[in-house]
Amino acid sequence: MQRREYLELPTEKGTRFYVRREPLKPIYDELEEFLDTNHNMDNLHFAKKMLFSHEIKANNQVEGYGDDLSVIESVIEKKTDRIKDEMVRKRIYNLYRGYQYILKHRKVDAEHLRELYKILSKDLLLESDASRMGEYYRTATVYILKNGRLDTELDEGVNTTNISRLMEYYFDFFNNADFPKTMSDEYIKSQILHFYFVYIHPYFDGNGRTSRTMALWHLLKSESYPYIIFNRGIGFAGSKYDSIIRDAKLSQDITYFLRFMMETVKLELEKESVMQGIANNSGYKLSGIDYQTMLYFLSMKGTKTIGDFIHFYNAQNDKKRVFEIYQEMIEPLINAGILKVVGQSKKMLGDNFPNLFLEFNEDLLPSNKELNLKRLRVTQSSKK
Repeated sequence: MQRREYLELPTEKGTRFYVRREPLKPIYDELEEFLDTNHNMDNLHFAKKMLFSHEIKANNQVEGYGDDLSVIESVIEKKTDRIKDEMVRKRIYNLYRGYQYILKHRKVDAEHLRELYKILSKDLLLESDASRMGEYYRTATVYILKNGRLDTELDEGVNTTNISRLMEYYFDFFNNADFPKTMSDEYIKSQILHFYFVYIHPYFDGNGRTSRTMALWHLLKSESYPYIIFNRGIGFAGSKYDSIIRDAKLSQDITYFLRFMMETVKLELEKESVMQGIANNSGYKLSGIDYQTMLYFLSMKGTKTIGDFIHFYNAQNDKKRVFEIYQEMIEPLINAGILKVVGQSKKMLGDNFPNLFLEFNEDLLPSNKELNLKRLRVTQSSKK
């Protein structure tokens, strides 16, 4: 029987959450092998580049918001004339300021969390929720949507009488839990913190974004910089994230949640290594939008046409028109020689706009030996 490692993180009934290390070992070893041979992401510069603005997008996207990367960059640069929805601007800017906060502050306790949450929730809480906030946490029951749906039975956060006590366990684990000091161990710890915060649900709103921001805070403090991109993997995984958290709450076994978070981040690390290799080999100065385009092509399954890309893009973002997406995202990489046209579908994309087959320029792809990929296939499109 697999040994259970009980954590100093109790449920409100007094039992404790636990982890089984054996099911995690294969993906743990895979991550460590990858990090041993890929050091380009192991620095603060990479972490900051990802935090501003790709991880802002990813963190909000987990909550169902499809803010376009160019909109996020406009908010960061304070060029918001074209942003009509003030709530969009506030949601993005609050997370931007929250990430600045965790970069500057080392101490993690109830006071600093309160400061962080005030930043993240500024002008976003419903008046009814704001009026029922205590000094640190909520003072009434909160109901949790399952996959954002109202037509299912709702979960609840822990009883308000237990929040402060359980948050003390949370901070003690954050600051004192002694894990082996590899970056992968620190990542595991960050995701245990992520899960436990969601379990407690200390606020009426913003619990998910705050829990993931706290996990990022731990990764920054422990200098586990490659793992900064974990939110991205959640966004691509769809509804599995919510269901696996719910299962872990019921079973008190966090193992499968941790394995899910390790597997999704490993895939994102492999994508990142491919994109960095293409950037280095192309000599082309890539914008944030260029990286997003390559990321989406790497995340797509099957054939890769302009139509496929547009469908994928509109599933991840607020919808845009066909030609707008092509002009802003695809055409620049074709002109730079990073993407190449390898054929044309019989289907047109409206107004006689051809649906072209695309693939990465294989001359710019790092060699198979350099890639060391286990989960990602950089496959080329087949002409139909």
